[in-house]
Amino acid sequence: RERERERESSRKETMATFSILVLCLTLLPPQCVTALSATVGDASLSRALLQQAFSSPSGKLTFGPELVVPEPKDPTAVLLQSNALQGLSEKIRAAKTNYCFFRGSLTALQTACNEQATAKGNFPGPVPVVYCLDHHDGEEMEEMEKIASAGADGVLISVACQSSDGTVDLMADGDSSWIQACQKALEYGMQPIPELTLDETIVQAWNDGDSREQAVPDLLDQVSKLLESDPVAMVLTIQEMQQNNNDEEENDDEESKPTQELRAVALPFIPKDLKKRTCMVGSIQLPAGEGRLGMEANRFKEAGFNSAFLRSSCVPGFRIQLDLEFLAKFWSGCVADLKSTKSKSFSFRSKNNMEQNALTNWGNYQKSVVESGALGDPDDTFSVVDSEAGEYKGF
Repeated sequence: RERERERESSRKETMATFSILVLCLTLLPPQCVTALSATVGDASLSRALLQQAFSSPSGKLTFGPELVVPEPKDPTAVLLQSNALQGLSEKIRAAKTNYCFFRGSLTALQTACNEQATAKGNFPGPVPVVYCLDHHDGEEMEEMEKIASAGADGVLISVACQSSDGTVDLMADGDSSWIQACQKALEYGMQPIPELTLDETIVQAWNDGDSREQAVPDLLDQVSKLLESDPVAMVLTIQEMQQNNNDEEENDDEESKPTQELRAVALPFIPKDLKKRTCMVGSIQLPAGEGRLGMEANRFKEAGFNSAFLRSSCVPGFRIQLDLEFLAKFWSGCVADLKSTKSKSFSFRSKNNMEQNALTNWGNYQKSVVESGALGDPDDTFSVVDSEAGEYKGF
């Protein structure tokens, strides 16, 4: 009986301790809970969260922008940037962005993650944040714990690829630092997302050869073998084929340059079965304007991708448009437009013949003169859009 009493007393003490621990966790702020779970190293929650963000159950293409936040240089700029960054984070969530890739300081990352955490329990809910590692050297490896503590759900890790004869080598020059970075991210509860940058020439070789349907699955098998598991997502970035330009071509008029820069790259084929293993994400790099992003999104969906990664190069005049308020308006409008189900190709023409008055007849006469071509081709009219200054028309 004494032993039974001791066991019962011990059981009650254990239950009381557990109840107090659960109560303490519920009272902690969201960012503290995230940091605690990251320290433990349980990445199952972040994997489920990102898998839901990258892939849509209905088969629709999901979208996520690349948010590039410049480093402020004085205390006043830090304060102003914090408020602007919170507005940017709120607007991309209101636009129902599926996820976002973040590139900037750890302080800015924590500000964005904290703002997203305030939307827990609301609709739309928090947007998963993936931090972009510029390099996976020793210094950034040491900061992996800080990245997890800031609230990031995943880490984008670039993989150096070398291609020859239709094959891709993921261990270029014996560099295995990206594998160590992926393992380090998992230790702190974050999901590593490898980014493979491929030359357009090898993609064209896949599409023209017999390995069209098996090329990307073989590539994923290599990544999974090195990481000992399938990543939650894999980003494919196609590098445009460089053309050999001599000195004479470099001095050509400026009208020929935008045509080369805006050329759509070749895309690899993604089998349906592959998307059940890993979410396939494709990088869209064309600048917005004249419906280019919408057409690119359709191409990526037809190729079999789950999601479209909207790179910072999509922002017209990105190098001169570093204002966070401008980026907030651009990305919220861009994502909302790409996810809209309204038809963007439907149009109609009408002519008012209900009233035969002077104003109506004069308007119809002017319209008929313009459409007849008497004043020249209507498509050759002067455009007021200055693309070099960051102006654009449509997404």
